[in-house]
Amino acid sequence: MIFSARLNFNTAERRVLLLASDKATLFLGDGARLARSYVFANSEAGIAAFGAYLQTAPVVPLYVMVDVVEEEYRQDTIPFTRGADRAAVLTRRYARLFRGTPYCLALRQGRARDGRRDERVLLTAVIKPELIAPWVAELNVHKVPLVGIYSLPGLSAALLPRLKVRAANVLLISVQQASGLRQTFFRDGQLKISRLAQMPRLGSVPYAAHLMAELAKLRRYLNSLGLMSRDSPLAVYILSHGALLTELATQCRDTDGEHYFLVDNADLGVQLRLPEVVASPYADAVFAQLLLDATPPESYAQRAETTYYRLYRAKLGLMAASGLLLLGSAGWSALRFFDAVGLKQQALEVAQMADFYNERYALAHQGLPRTAVEPRDIETAVTIASELTARKESPFSLLKLIGATLLERPAVVIDKLEWASDDSEALTARPAVSSRADASAQFTSAVLRAHLAPFAGDYRAAISAIDALAAQLRAAPSVHAADVMEYPLDLRSGSSMTGTASSGGPANATFVIKITAETTRGQANN
Repeated sequence: MIFSARLNFNTAERRVLLLASDKATLFLGDGARLARSYVFANSEAGIAAFGAYLQTAPVVPLYVMVDVVEEEYRQDTIPFTRGADRAAVLTRRYARLFRGTPYCLALRQGRARDGRRDERVLLTAVIKPELIAPWVAELNVHKVPLVGIYSLPGLSAALLPRLKVRAANVLLISVQQASGLRQTFFRDGQLKISRLAQMPRLGSVPYAAHLMAELAKLRRYLNSLGLMSRDSPLAVYILSHGALLTELATQCRDTDGEHYFLVDNADLGVQLRLPEVVASPYADAVFAQLLLDATPPESYAQRAETTYYRLYRAKLGLMAASGLLLLGSAGWSALRFFDAVGLKQQALEVAQMADFYNERYALAHQGLPRTAVEPRDIETAVTIASELTARKESPFSLLKLIGATLLERPAVVIDKLEWASDDSEALTARPAVSSRADASAQFTSAVLRAHLAPFAGDYRAAISAIDALAAQLRAAPSVHAADVMEYPLDLRSGSSMTGTASSGGPANATFVIKITAETTRGQANN
């Protein structure tokens, strides 16, 4: 029948268009399952009606499946190559074998066992492209995402595992409402040849006998081509349903060369989860659903014809990425929100604790006597006192060192001894002092004023004794410097020596030595 534009297609999610020589069947899906179908005539009026449907239909992917007589098959071998080289080789073969059609395809079928081990391929083509081109052009006009253009015989290979076929020679026969009797031969699971025969209207003639006659013709053709393995019988699988299946059961008798397997379309429909309406002698819906479930990687479609499908997939990818980004952002925001709620709760708890302790402090403060000094100032004074105590210095160790040294020199008489802590003048005057000290060291300086007694006027001996005393003090481990500040005589180069010859009292040999020693913090407390 011809499609009516008044029909509602808005619930379709996946679609398959089955093209035959004189009609096209559109299968519409409900989700991933095909639910119903509509038929268009292969004419200008039918294509126009198809365009009217596309204008109001949702933009969802569409698969095109071809089942026509004008499909040829050629067994061939090509050099084993990959990528662009293989495409170039196949393009030359297509131009030589199938002129004037862009719908060509090469199915891999292994490699030769000897020689260069060339690649064995089955070259197929729809030699009448005008059967496909008007429908594809209508799809492009309405920007329909075309997934691909697939061959029904090529798709039949995906049905063999569902039928649990293990035979080497397999002939799959199905009755197609759109096209006729489809007979496809497989050798070791690989498609070798397929034949489409016209069939009379179901019920007009004994259908089973007519089908068996067509089978005999194909059997003779296979024998002439030598495609069958002689070691194995021919396994014939016939897809049908109802009365025709019962009629075939009376016609099909196993022989040594042929084994028959009758398959109910209803059972295949259960496997494919198709609705009950497809339980009929015709297998069109079975192959349409099989195309959705097991889409072959090879397709007749040209790259320009699938542009809108690539854009459709890119759109879905962007939408999925946007959804994931939105969900991720929402999740992140939710986590941050809960963290903020937790922090807010903690802040409230801390504020409550602060109020509690302030109240306790205020109550405790009310019971204390008033003081002239604020507690905060008392705390500062205590801190300063503790720091001063920690840094308290005493000249005890330095005086002890000087005393022990002078015990060994009874000729030295102390006139005066002065001391000071942190003598910055000594540190800057002698760089060696600052380089030897560490960060925790304190320095104490002492100025020793003394004279030698008895002194008989021998200044040379007096100066030597004073230098020896300074050297002994300087040798102590804690002493950083012991310098003679004044000698009994002024030994500077710019000074002049004067004196008086008389018989008065003895001369005085006075001198001054400055000692700088290290005192570790807290040492005075020991």
